[in-house]
Amino acid sequence: MDFRRIEWLFLVAFIAIDIFLFAAFQHDTTGQTDATTSRSADSDTTIIKEMRTDDIKFGTPSKKSGEGYYVSTSNDDSIKSSLTSLSDQTVRYQSDGTITSTFKTAITGVDTAHPDKALDTVVGNTALILNGSQYKYNQQLSSRNTVVYTQRVTDGQIYSKYGEIRFSLTNTGTVTGYTQGYLTDVTTLREKTETISERKALIWLYQYNQIANNTKIVWTKLAYTRYFNLKNSSVYIPTWVIAVKANSGSNAGVLQLKHVNAFTGAILTSDSNVKTVSGSATTSD
Repeated sequence: MDFRRIEWLFLVAFIAIDIFLFAAFQHDTTGQTDATTSRSADSDTTIIKEMRTDDIKFGTPSKKSGEGYYVSTSNDDSIKSSLTSLSDQTVRYQSDGTITSTFKTAITGVDTAHPDKALDTVVGNTALILNGSQYKYNQQLSSRNTVVYTQRVTDGQIYSKYGEIRFSLTNTGTVTGYTQGYLTDVTTLREKTETISERKALIWLYQYNQIANNTKIVWTKLAYTRYFNLKNSSVYIPTWVIAVKANSGSNAGVLQLKHVNAFTGAILTSDSNVKTVSGSATTSD
């Protein structure tokens, strides 16, 4: 039995359902009368005011829709054969397809406030990092002790460990090693599709109680996250990634990332929402 053919049939079916639902949503929202459209805009404005009344801090979210692709990648171990080209480090290939490395000679003198000044050179060194030219420093995902570079694909970036380089940085500016995920055979599955606006994503998060009172929206980003996981491939979709930080409660001061499917508006409450269409279950993104 051709399992790969079955996987792709499942994939096409799921995407067809997504497209149908999104088209239905678009028809419902754009095919209304001017009066209905006006009421919808008024409703959104009212909800934005409610959010501010609930002491949720944020700027003026964009009302503009965007575009994005369904992106397919291969789940293979091709990167494993390239590990012998790396030097001055001990590298291990992990069961989830990522690699973990420890430098034999630590990188010192890294400016903790601007780590990319030193690490851009490291990432661009083919003897130290595989395919580093496809990654870009990501200040949003980085913290004091973790410096993140995200893989660039089509018209966006990957916000998932499977397409990131994460450097371990000490308080004294020393990098001891890194983990890396690399997506291979990146292809788009169909033409660009319209995405919801930043404003809609925030409103739906609020309406589904994913943003608590007395919270600050630190940043928002339209990026690609993993949606389907097949045996031999995965599919990534545009996702509104929204960073929130509560000012009170048990999560006070902790930066949390919320995810909204930018095609359908579905709230992705955790990485466990990644669908396994065929094969074994995946690890979280």
